[in-house]
Amino acid sequence: MKTVLTKFLAFGSIALLMLASCKKDGVKVTATPGTPGALTASATTIVLTSATAGDNAVSFSYTPTDYGFKSAVTYTLQIALKGANFANSKDIGLTAKSKAYTGADLNTMLLSMGLIAGNPAQLETRIKSELATNVQTTYSNVLTLTVTPYFDIPFYASLYVPGAYQGWSPATAMRISSPSDNKLYEGYVNYTDAGSLEFKYTSDPDWNHTNYGDAGSGKLSTSGGNLSVPSTGYYLLKADLTGNTWSVTKTQWGIIGDATPGGWGASTALTFDSATQTWGGTIHLTAGGFCKFRANDAWDINLGDNKPANGILKYGGENIPVTVTGDYKVTLDLTHPAFYFYSLIKQ
Repeated sequence: MKTVLTKFLAFGSIALLMLASCKKDGVKVTATPGTPGALTASATTIVLTSATAGDNAVSFSYTPTDYGFKSAVTYTLQIALKGANFANSKDIGLTAKSKAYTGADLNTMLLSMGLIAGNPAQLETRIKSELATNVQTTYSNVLTLTVTPYFDIPFYASLYVPGAYQGWSPATAMRISSPSDNKLYEGYVNYTDAGSLEFKYTSDPDWNHTNYGDAGSGKLSTSGGNLSVPSTGYYLLKADLTGNTWSVTKTQWGIIGDATPGGWGASTALTFDSATQTWGGTIHLTAGGFCKFRANDAWDINLGDNKPANGILKYGGENIPVTVTGDYKVTLDLTHPAFYFYSLIKQ
């Protein structure tokens, strides 16, 4: 009996060995960090304008990350301010190998990132590739873009200012506007010809609706004569249709502050550019200081920025910070009634 049992165990052992030798090893796939794809852009210097808002501003394209096998990969386009190491980046999930932006869409994103309209800024872009939670995230090359956003300028309730200065044509006249639509209007008009200083206000860009003229003593009337400014110059025009009053103030603009050559004691004059209808100049500004714009070397009419600064001006607004010392191209744009802005571009 013992001999039989011994033979049975021996044969059992051989059978197990045979089964073990016939068992096929499973195929193991180990995911390792992939070889990043390449990111390219159709343009790296982009100046956006409202006139080309509907055009394609930039297209991003990338080649897939190579993990050594077919896999489902999540791709994200990341856009951030240069030098921020992609902190607070705009992350755009991608479903194709390219992503295009119109000027309007890109401009909206840039302004939401805190960029100031009219000021060039640098961005960094890259593609983030993700395979699974246990696989190291892969990043593409980093592209640097120089972009300049624009203001999406609102059209407020307005009065038109036809006059001798432009041929008495309401359709092509300057406007004064009321951002709160409360019948208080303002705007700036440049009068260059001493023989063409008269004007009127019209409710529409034609003569077929309500027209406002001079009723005397600073009053407006729908039956009044022509309004006028006393001499050539760049004027702030105002109209109050609640009290039916009007006023004009001649202005000469400058910049003031401890960042400017004159400090807070005196304005540094700006020059009017008749081609662009803006005020400006190249001025040395000092880091750590502030500045504001003001008219007539006085504080009656002064413009500062919002907080945080976004390039849009308001009367009596915040001081504008200067972070880097250097020569700046300074531009003050008052051409859009009741919506004023500036740029400080380091040269």
